[in-house]
Amino acid sequence: MKVSVLGFGGSEIGYEGASLSAVSKMLNSALDAGLNVIDTAECYVTSEELIGKAIEGRRADYYVFTKCGHERGWSNPDWRPASLWRSIERSLKRLKTDHVDFVTAP
Repeated sequence: MKVSVLGFGGSEIGYEGASLSAVSKMLNSALDAGLNVIDTAECYVTSEELIGKAIEGRRADYYVFTKCGHERGWSNPDWRPASLWRSIERSLKRLKTDHVDFVTAP
């Protein structure tokens, strides 16, 4: 994996309720400039959905990192295998992709 020096952190777009238009502009501009890492998590409210919609069709242009283990919110971690699997499946759907490049538990 050859990653850019800077990456895009998706927490604030979810927590702050960013518009799809703003996220599309930010992410597409960042990808056009050579950024190729996007970091997000299932518990970042709408971050994954916004990212998936904003850059749909550009999957070859970036690596996506996401976090799991908080399907019921940040304060309710759940590390059981079934919960982790559901989290990853939801992330794939939200991000509109068939794979993520890195998954971790925060």
